[in-house]
Amino acid sequence: MSDASSTVLLVEDEPLIRLFISDLLDEAGFRVVEAANAAEALIAMEAGLRVNVLLTDVDMPTGCDGLELAHKVHKSWPEAEILIMSGRPWPADGDLPPGAAFLAKPCSGEAVVSHVVSAAERSRFSDPPNRSSQAAGEGTMKILSLSRTA
Repeated sequence: MSDASSTVLLVEDEPLIRLFISDLLDEAGFRVVEAANAAEALIAMEAGLRVNVLLTDVDMPTGCDGLELAHKVHKSWPEAEILIMSGRPWPADGDLPPGAAFLAKPCSGEAVVSHVVSAAERSRFSDPPNRSSQAAGEGTMKILSLSRTA
């Protein structure tokens, strides 16, 4: 379904939701990098991870929330497509960075995959993402998540 070179950075603080979405995206053919919060996501990107799609929840228990993360990613990595998920009401004008899409929770797994596929197709990366930080042959990489055991 997806381009094998598409990398999704999934930022979700709830371990079971993160696992569910990660498995869906992995089955759809994406490389999935998981982060439990915005700080982990930024560490991965600052270390050189090339991301086609950032898929982030809004609510985070500590540090910046998903909206702040989305703005930071848009500013520093404008080629990454951004999808923001939340059970909150629809965001106000200006809350989302330009070009970002909002997914209202709850939504079906099929809807999440469909939105990520569309975002990956819009991604402006023409070359494959940096795989140096990923284990060869693995579809999913977990980032420093103390809240989840592997």
